[in-house]
Amino acid sequence: MSDDVMRLSDLVPEYARHYKVSLPDAAYALHELFTELNSDHHSKQPNKAIPNNVVWVGKVGNSTRPTKAYKIYFSGLAKYFNELIGSSCNFESKFVRCLYIGEYSDTKDIPPSMVYLSRPLLSDLILSTSSELPEFLLNEEPEAVLYKPGEEEIKAFQGKELVSIRGLARGLIEIIVELDRAHRGLSKKADPASILYAASQLDLNNRPSKWRAALAELATAAEVDDFRGNRRTLEKYVGD
Repeated sequence: MSDDVMRLSDLVPEYARHYKVSLPDAAYALHELFTELNSDHHSKQPNKAIPNNVVWVGKVGNSTRPTKAYKIYFSGLAKYFNELIGSSCNFESKFVRCLYIGEYSDTKDIPPSMVYLSRPLLSDLILSTSSELPEFLLNEEPEAVLYKPGEEEIKAFQGKELVSIRGLARGLIEIIVELDRAHRGLSKKADPASILYAASQLDLNNRPSKWRAALAELATAAEVDDFRGNRRTLEKYVGD
C-alpha cells in the first residue's frame, strides 16, 4: 500500500492524532465533514457513487481493487462515522454499507479495514467543498512538525473561499429581492406565504446558529438555488 492510500479504519485515529482530540471528537468532526461532502456531491451528481479511484473496496491488507463492483456513497461513510461517535469508537463492530453490482444488485456491509481511500484525491474533493484544508490527510510522521501550507496552496484556498463568499452574497441579494416580491404580492414562487413566514423567524437576538438555520429555511422557501449555505464559512465570519 502506497503512502497516498490509507484504510478507512485509520481515518479517525489519524484525525485525532493530527488535531490532538479524542477519538469520539474526531468521529464527530468526520461525520460533519462527510455529511457536507454528501450534500455537495448529491447536489451536483444525484444518486452517483463516489468515484472508485477516490474510495473503493479492497481486501484485508491489500488495497488492490477487486473485480467485484462495489459502489460506496458519502451518505454511507457519514453514517459510519456517526455510529462511531457514541460507541467509544469500537471499530470492530461497525461496518460500511455499500452497494454490490453483480448479476443482482444488493447492499452489503463491509469492514472498514477493507475500504481504502486516496489521500490526494479525497483532499481535492474536500477542498472543492469545505472551507478548511484537509491537513489530516497529508502524509506525516507522528512526531513531525504540523504541516504549513505554501503560498500557492494558501492562494488556492483563498480563491475557493472567495467563491463561497461570493455565492453567499449573491444568494442573500436574491433572497432580499424575492422577499420584497412576496411582500408586494408579486412572487411567482410556489408558496410566497412560506417566504414571509420564514423571514419572520429571523431574530438576530438569537444565537448565530439559530438565525443561520432560519436563513437556510428562508433560502429554501424562496427557492434560491444559488445560495451557498456553507456552514463553515458562515461560522467563521459570524461565530456560533
